[in-house]
Amino acid sequence: MFSNQDTYLQRNYQAGWHDLVYLFFNEYTEGRGDKDPDALRRIGQMMAQWYPIDSAATVSELEASINRVLELFNWGFVKMAPAQRELILLHCAWPHAPEYRDEAGWRRASAYVLEGAYSQWLVSQGAGNQVPVRWKDNATEDVLIFRYAIGE
Repeated sequence: MFSNQDTYLQRNYQAGWHDLVYLFFNEYTEGRGDKDPDALRRIGQMMAQWYPIDSAATVSELEASINRVLELFNWGFVKMAPAQRELILLHCAWPHAPEYRDEAGWRRASAYVLEGAYSQWLVSQGAGNQVPVRWKDNATEDVLIFRYAIGE
């Protein structure tokens, strides 16, 4: 699916809705930096509740189920890499800020919404809700890296 990243990045986003979401994110993060991401996480959680995923028996089924929902929003796709005590989620080809306005704020807000969504989807699969999915503030331009770690 990584070969499709360029295709996802070339997609056009509906300007009015993309701008509206940008303004919404901007309002929630204006002047707050990383101080209050919980509202955006709750929005992601609610989105995941409204758009539940199918039950999955394997990581590959989980990945495919989440990608079907992400496709509805034209929000890229996820690749998952299980490790001994953690699951790494690579969210590829996420939509960038409209006309490259405040890309860092948009990236942060998008990551918080996805943290909430991924956490809820994992809870729906039987994961404990005491272990949230968390974004690793990485420098990779088109990939957001998340970590779900047990025992921390």
